[in-house]
Amino acid sequence: MWGDPQAAVDHVVIDSRQADEGALFVPIIGERVDAHRFIPDVLEQGAACTFSSQDSVTGTKGACIYVSDTKKALQDLAAWYRSGFDIPVIGITGSVGKTTTKEMIAAVLESKYRTVKTLGNLNSQIGVALMMFHLEEETEVAVFEMGISMPGEMDRLVEIARPQMAVMTNIGVSHIGNLGSRENICREKGKIIKKFQEEGILYVCADNGLKDFSAANIPYEVCEGNCRTIYYGIEGDWEYTAQKIQTTAEGQTFDFVYPDGRESFSLAVMGAHNVNNAIVALAIGHSLGVSLQDAKKALADYRPIAMRGVVKETRGAHLIDDTYNASPDSIKSNLKALFDHSQADRHIAVLGDVLELGERSYELHEGIGHFIIEEAKKGNALSVLVTVGTQTRAIHESVQKFCATQTKEEIDIECIHCDETAQATQILRENMRQGDWILIKGSRGMRMDKIVEDLTKE
Repeated sequence: MWGDPQAAVDHVVIDSRQADEGALFVPIIGERVDAHRFIPDVLEQGAACTFSSQDSVTGTKGACIYVSDTKKALQDLAAWYRSGFDIPVIGITGSVGKTTTKEMIAAVLESKYRTVKTLGNLNSQIGVALMMFHLEEETEVAVFEMGISMPGEMDRLVEIARPQMAVMTNIGVSHIGNLGSRENICREKGKIIKKFQEEGILYVCADNGLKDFSAANIPYEVCEGNCRTIYYGIEGDWEYTAQKIQTTAEGQTFDFVYPDGRESFSLAVMGAHNVNNAIVALAIGHSLGVSLQDAKKALADYRPIAMRGVVKETRGAHLIDDTYNASPDSIKSNLKALFDHSQADRHIAVLGDVLELGERSYELHEGIGHFIIEEAKKGNALSVLVTVGTQTRAIHESVQKFCATQTKEEIDIECIHCDETAQATQILRENMRQGDWILIKGSRGMRMDKIVEDLTKE
């Protein structure tokens, strides 16, 4: 170490542009940029201190602490800082729905408590660490989204955040290319219970057979304390559930059924998956003493955040912007929500590749096509299906092949495949009509948001 050992640090950053007075700058070595190169600049612009894994760093301003690994040092510091707060911390994991679930839980809790929640995409090995520094003396509860894509990552996240309550929203096939199987995904995500103590509670969405699947694959043996599992959902007699779900012009209504009774609620968003998100938000709020009336107002006021189901209007058509990311499961949930808009003149889906599916990519994309076909057989037929990329050819081909066996009076889905988003944009520009409801979704790397951006700025 060199510099002033008494230098006061009041915030931690990894972006050199944010390294102003009082900052601790942590230079991360990335795939393309080693942020150690910015150390002289951040000290010159007033940062109080920097970590460095390179002992060649010198300077005349601020201070420097030498560490063997800057990312690990950041995580260790975050874990130490988190240990100073004796508050309820709720961790959110699952293959889909983490962000919306986190937002709804936070909305309910904010009606009673000073709440810290994950900001933006800070749910990774670095992001979760940075979120710890948002805890303040006044914080009463925290809700952290905890995302993993590789084996061993959840072990590190729980060492940092130490949640004592957790939610498993779903176990699908996101990152199956890295984790190998759905069972492995469940085991890795299930390690979120590891640091539970005496009163640990895990909320598991039990729909779609997840109760038995999670019971068989969550590694309860790693829990250091106790883990009570509470099941929620809309498909069974769970401890927390919803009944009388009805679609309205504004969204949907439902009865929240809980151990003490039932209460009616409304949401300004579509989709059964959003009812499930609301159920667990209400369950956690109920366990932490939030009144149902306060929770009712919080959920009625809830609106989706950017690129996660936001509806945008253009030329009389309604674009559902769910372009932040995608998995086969989330696409199916979003298609179901699209059909909830029963007043639509036409239902249109614009789907981009789902990435990180490994060797099962073709099979899983083809499965989306089969889902579209099965929904069409139930009367929920798309008018137009636009696929974008390379992997989505499997969706296009399966739906197109099926439609070729049908008469126009039976099922007639117009199938169009595009190599690039610009082509899809042009197709929508030329063909969308007033009254259309159009779902736009794909993995983040596909930049499907560019379609929304280009259409809505016109």
